[in-house]
Amino acid sequence: MQLIICSLWDIRQLYMRCFQKLGGMLRYGIPNYRLPKNRLDEDINAILKTGVEVKYGLKIGEDITIQQLRSEYDAVLITIGASTDKKLGLEGEDADGVISAVQFLRDVGKDEALDLTGKEVAVVGGGNVSMDAVRTAKRLGAKKVSIVYRRRVADMTALPAEIEGAIAEGIEVQTLKAPASLDIDENHHIKGMYVTPQMISEIKGGRASVKATGEPDQYIPCDILVVAIGQNIETDHFAEAGIPVERGKIVTTAGGDFLDMPGVFAGGDCASGPATVIKAIAAAKVVAANIDEYLGYHHEISCDVEIPKASLHDRVPCGRAELTEREACERVCDFEGVENCMTEKEAKQEACRCLRCGHFGYGIFKGGREKLW
Repeated sequence: MQLIICSLWDIRQLYMRCFQKLGGMLRYGIPNYRLPKNRLDEDINAILKTGVEVKYGLKIGEDITIQQLRSEYDAVLITIGASTDKKLGLEGEDADGVISAVQFLRDVGKDEALDLTGKEVAVVGGGNVSMDAVRTAKRLGAKKVSIVYRRRVADMTALPAEIEGAIAEGIEVQTLKAPASLDIDENHHIKGMYVTPQMISEIKGGRASVKATGEPDQYIPCDILVVAIGQNIETDHFAEAGIPVERGKIVTTAGGDFLDMPGVFAGGDCASGPATVIKAIAAAKVVAANIDEYLGYHHEISCDVEIPKASLHDRVPCGRAELTEREACERVCDFEGVENCMTEKEAKQEACRCLRCGHFGYGIFKGGREKLW
């Protein structure tokens, strides 16, 4: 759990709880093969060099309150993410061997990963987190790894490339199966899971719904069951402090602030709900600029890159240079990057495909790509 506190512009502090390294879900939720931690450390170290002070081991609501922070600092930014898990709601979910995807991936990020050698692993869910979980389990030596999802592959919220990558690595995809009950042994350890066969039904809310086929439940044996059906946000303390919370999310204005609580801001997953890294970064830029304005400043940040002038001429149509990947049989043995880098020629050719939308297109109405931000 983390909170960024700004006191004027030149005094900044970051409150961290639980972990001894910064990075949040980027470090403890996204596997190294998708986001190399050395690159993450480069970005974090660049931020720390600006003078940010980090305070570890403090939980907001227990060790320090929002009210205290408001009294000590000129501006407070809440960026706690969505770091807790949703439950299946089945009896026996507290058994040994049943673990949330958030905790499973967090343990890997902390170098405390389970030894899955020779084990059968089932992961419930169809999003990007479930793909991270199954592909990580494969790399941890599991004998068999399965995705169990109650809809079709076409209905999965995971990126198509992630699904294709998982299948290429030998992950079994079991669709149209809804978890019904858990099979727990006498030692209170998971043995398997009963699932109810589903079939596609009528369209509801623009999406095909599912219903039970009426066939008998099926049994899926597993030594480890990973639950990846969504994430929640720890909002209790913030709601008690008067910060608006609705349907499990912190509710802000479009600028990331609160109408009745000047100087307090929020952004990222805790305000938008679980989303992508790029959306969280975009929200942070907006809130940072608004905090700057709130404190009475109008700082400009140079990108230190000379952007070539846009020229108005036709471009020769050219296909996209797609990244290649390491062979599946090789990459499942480690946590190194899956994709191969472009060659210099490919990178230059891809850069030349840019149509400069920030100058000529819709981007100009959004401010374009300015040298100063």
